[in-house]
Amino acid sequence: MDAPVLSSSLALGAMSPLLGKLDELLASTEHTAPSIQQIRANLGITSTRLVELSMLQDPPLVAKYWMKDARELSYDMEDCLDLDQVAGGGEEADWIDRIAGFRSRVEEANRRYERYNLDSILGSSTNIPIDHRLKPAVGKPAMEHVGMEGPMDELRRWLTDEAQELKVVSIVGVGGVGKSTFAQKLWRKLGGQFDCRAFVHTAKKPDMRRILRSILSQVRPRQQPEVCEVHNLLEDLRKHLLDKRYFIIVEDLWDTSVWDVVSRAFPKGNCGSRIVTTTKFEEVALTSCGYHSKYVFKIKPLSEDLSKELIVRRVFVSGKGCPQQCSAILDEITNKCGGLPLALNIIASLLSCQHEVLEHWKHARDFLCNSLRTNPTFDEILKQVVNLCYNSLPHCLKTCLLYFSIYPENYTVMKEDLVKQWAAEGFLCATKGEEIMAVAVSCFDRLVNLGLIQPIDINYNDKVVHYAVNNMVLDIITYKSIEENFITVMDKDCYQMSIELSDKVRRLSLHFGSATYATIPAGIGLSQVRSLTFIGLFNCLPSIVKFKLVRVVILHFLGDHGNLSLNLRKLGELSQLKYLQIKCNVTVELPYQMQGLKHLEALEIRARTVSIPSDIFHLPMLFHLLLRADRNLSPRIAKSFCLEPNPSGKISSLDNLNVLSSPPIFLQTFEVLPPIGVYSRLPEWIQQLRKLRILKIAIRQLMRNDIDILSGLPVLTAVSLHIRQSMEEIIVFHRESFPALDCLKLSCSVLYLTFQEEAMPNLRRLKLGFNAHRREFFYVNMLSGIEHLKTLQEVVGQIGLGFGAGESEWAAAEYAFKNAFSRHSNLTSFNIRRVGGVDEE
Repeated sequence: MDAPVLSSSLALGAMSPLLGKLDELLASTEHTAPSIQQIRANLGITSTRLVELSMLQDPPLVAKYWMKDARELSYDMEDCLDLDQVAGGGEEADWIDRIAGFRSRVEEANRRYERYNLDSILGSSTNIPIDHRLKPAVGKPAMEHVGMEGPMDELRRWLTDEAQELKVVSIVGVGGVGKSTFAQKLWRKLGGQFDCRAFVHTAKKPDMRRILRSILSQVRPRQQPEVCEVHNLLEDLRKHLLDKRYFIIVEDLWDTSVWDVVSRAFPKGNCGSRIVTTTKFEEVALTSCGYHSKYVFKIKPLSEDLSKELIVRRVFVSGKGCPQQCSAILDEITNKCGGLPLALNIIASLLSCQHEVLEHWKHARDFLCNSLRTNPTFDEILKQVVNLCYNSLPHCLKTCLLYFSIYPENYTVMKEDLVKQWAAEGFLCATKGEEIMAVAVSCFDRLVNLGLIQPIDINYNDKVVHYAVNNMVLDIITYKSIEENFITVMDKDCYQMSIELSDKVRRLSLHFGSATYATIPAGIGLSQVRSLTFIGLFNCLPSIVKFKLVRVVILHFLGDHGNLSLNLRKLGELSQLKYLQIKCNVTVELPYQMQGLKHLEALEIRARTVSIPSDIFHLPMLFHLLLRADRNLSPRIAKSFCLEPNPSGKISSLDNLNVLSSPPIFLQTFEVLPPIGVYSRLPEWIQQLRKLRILKIAIRQLMRNDIDILSGLPVLTAVSLHIRQSMEEIIVFHRESFPALDCLKLSCSVLYLTFQEEAMPNLRRLKLGFNAHRREFFYVNMLSGIEHLKTLQEVVGQIGLGFGAGESEWAAAEYAFKNAFSRHSNLTSFNIRRVGGVDEE
């Protein structure tokens, strides 16, 4: 993955990869046709003009139309080349004729450019190149918060009083005022005080199944919900919560009807349970609180002084304050932001990297003054602030941000997923010495720093798990995606909402979450779709093998029951496929072999899988793999994957994978956990995976040299080891081992670990699982030298009960674990949890 990657983008369409493919064809063709050489030359001119026009902030309408036509031309030409590859090539004369057919379109595009005199636009003084203005800062906090201490203390008092009856508190305020920030802080501060807890997001068009399943999966994490019907989910929730003290946060309620349904899941009881809702509407807030107005907490916009303080703290981190030449402009900008923390943070982020350049301050002020009328609404303020920020982004960040519109409102996404999707789409270029994933992560972080992507799901150690975009941001980027024919979004209520008859669908996102039956309109061609996202019910899922040129497939769906299956036996026909992610509650049937998927980079199946391709480790470009399998794979299927089934038909071993002659050298993520199987020991071929970053694996026995195999992997940042047999010897982590490791999770019924000085020099997070036993000598050498982990900040212990152990043994294990860390002074977080037990053989 180190080689430069040709980029497809919002601004240039498929122009860059198309030119690269034409160059490859011309170089490899023995008898090059002059017509193809001429097309390549003319297309180079078109590409240069497209690049130059794309550098303008707000080109006139005629230029926008020309640019759109040029992008569509590039897509059509690349599709032609790729379809030829799908069809198996054929005679040279055939593909030459097909490409030559585009000659008149290329020439006409260049003639229209000259006829419209678009060169004169490039010299216009009113158009400033985007890439030289207002670059977002990197490495600063995404959001600053001021004026929250008093209101937060009051909310906390309401929620932590000694009243045992169920209490519902509602936070109400306009969009962008900070309701989510308050809710997230309450979640982190109070969540650990309850038996179970859940944080769920609703939407203007709520998917009740998804909302209720999300709550159930959080309050009952060890048993994922099988049912899909709303009434069944409500019943399961009530039964589970009946005798528990629970804490639930329901974010972004838009209508009382949603609360009427969701609230039926929460038994009143007398366990001291608490619910927090957030909403923009006072009537919804009152309804959720049972019309107890004293439990409606209103958040108001910041005062002018606090608004100015927020911007100054964000921009001038040195503490010097605002320079005199910017002071008056700061007052005008602050006044235009209406006291909205989200708007203020976005503006501050734009100015923070060039805070001494007066020109940029003036540009931000002039934009807001010209676009906002007197007494604008809060929604108008936020919309124009987002527009200012969007217009200031370089093209690569615009492309990445608009891609977020494939997801519905308030849909949370993992950072790791999104950056892999960007890479597979070809949105980014890696220069010499860079890795494309590192470039993608950097782009993601810059958008977070600007406040355009927001951390949503933050655990008690302040680690961000999921992200989303603000509703107003999503509305704006969805509109821009439609305008540029970048992404076509369809839902069950408005099929044609983003499709013009003249447009071809390039990236299709289907939001059928609340539909009982919906299909793609017959007028939409599927062969030119490059990216397919489906979020909804299983019976609305289209057949993905019809999308012959698809590169990215994201399928998140639910079946009415768990006995359904998705047949993907013909997946190998999608020869352009680079990324496949499936999250569902039905069984997925993969093909027995995947040799046709030579471009596949990432395969992630978060579902039961009854067949595992036997050649999956021989895919040349694979760098991310996550699979789950059914506990009852048949012996025949197990044999096809080089597994050794036991007499019961369950997977017992992955040992034959030790002899892989050519492991996928690009592999960056490897996750194979039960119930797929258990390795007898760590496979030796793992030491060849020099790009491996994340490893999650279950092994029967951990040997001393197994740790040596892992310790030399240069970029390994996260390891999760599940060890099934008790350690018989001390495992030593040697000096300077695991140079890049940030997170280590290790579970074994008995732990014997020794950490030498300077071992794991960058380890910040450690999660250890073990069982309490009747013999206390098990704890004597449990964690020797733990104080040598100088960078360690967060520790989680999960203690189960071994055979014959009881409460006193668990208490002894807890004491020994705490005592082991008593000499460690750098810890910021230390938690011990009781679990059912660590699996052992």
